[in-house]
Amino acid sequence: MSISTKTANPRKSSVIRAFLLCFLTVLLAAPAMAAIGVNIADIPGLKEYELKPGEEFEKTTKVIKQENPYGDSKISYEFRVPKKWSLNVQQAPIGAGEGGSPLSKSVLTIIAKYISEPKNLQRSTITIEAQELAYEISAKNWFINFIINNGYSLSGMTEKSVREIEALYVALENDVTYVVRTRVIINGSRLVVVRYYLPQENYEEEKVLQAQVMSSFRLLQPTKERIETQETYGFLDQSYFNYPKSWTLKEKSILSIERMSALLTQEMTDRKTQILEGHIKIKVISRLLKTTLAQEIENFRKDLKIPHYSVGKLIENVDYAYDPSIRIGKAQLYRLEPDDKVNMQAYEFLVTVMQGDDYYYITSLITPSREQDFYTWAKNMEAARIVNETMRRNNLIIQYDPNDPYFDYLKEYEAEDQAPSENAQ
Repeated sequence: MSISTKTANPRKSSVIRAFLLCFLTVLLAAPAMAAIGVNIADIPGLKEYELKPGEEFEKTTKVIKQENPYGDSKISYEFRVPKKWSLNVQQAPIGAGEGGSPLSKSVLTIIAKYISEPKNLQRSTITIEAQELAYEISAKNWFINFIINNGYSLSGMTEKSVREIEALYVALENDVTYVVRTRVIINGSRLVVVRYYLPQENYEEEKVLQAQVMSSFRLLQPTKERIETQETYGFLDQSYFNYPKSWTLKEKSILSIERMSALLTQEMTDRKTQILEGHIKIKVISRLLKTTLAQEIENFRKDLKIPHYSVGKLIENVDYAYDPSIRIGKAQLYRLEPDDKVNMQAYEFLVTVMQGDDYYYITSLITPSREQDFYTWAKNMEAARIVNETMRRNNLIIQYDPNDPYFDYLKEYEAEDQAPSENAQ
């Protein structure tokens, strides 16, 4: 992975960089390997087609605009469909329009359906579906979980942002094979899924139209809201991080600012039993102790005891957009191997080391493996991303990705901060 560094001493920087590149492998004594099961990195991108000129496309299509379908502004949309298609043949779900959204938190609700004229005795169909999300998750990981659960054959996927993907997969519906082009968009806590079902025998003739219709789709009221509210935790006034509100913070008594720690957990109740779904530990070590990074890593290694599990092989490196107060950071994901592989659940172990001017930070996540429970794994990885990318020295996140709508509000904040004061001389 690439390592971001802002040191003034090139020789010192190269030594630390080289050390970090291998420290986790040394720490856990495991050779590298490719991810097992769902290998997200190997999914090819979508093939680009030469689309029809805009004027030609517009002559054969009409604009469909739906504002506040079923009273929910976050799923308002607009796109173009061929003029001869039957428009929105979907019946409203029970409860629609009675003062609240009818969207489920567990399954997709069809909010619109459009059907083509027959071609070779087959019809194409476009469905627009939506769901309410309860936890932070990327559009990519939500869709991969959807593909796994339904047993579809994924042909390609392009991630446009953390909140949007476009993909192509093959599905068998009522004895007909379809090539389905899909867009998944997260808008606040709403997930919108647009699918264009194209019968396989008509694919070559209609694939350009399929791609162009899908590219015309847009949400009318995009929002910058996150799926979940985030909480901020501060180690006194020394360091801070954010975490999703659905996680439980278990504070530990701070006896000294030299060594501080916190624990985040997410649990579910199965009848009368509490089941641990996620576990994030955060350690903060002051550099005033004059210890080295190598010594702190060794301390972490000695304290790493997971009953009935051992750390296995490296799955992958994980890239994060660290806060500017973090000079160097590295994260790696490992398998956790149970003593009893038949009766015990498999887990994965993510460990991240960050170095700032004043503190070292070591975070670790224990999560069910992606093969065991991909959706829980994806939720936990997103929570860890939030913790690691918001770990900072001061209680203000000053870094943002201009392409990430999550951080657009900071542009307004910085503009106000840089504006001349009324009292300025």
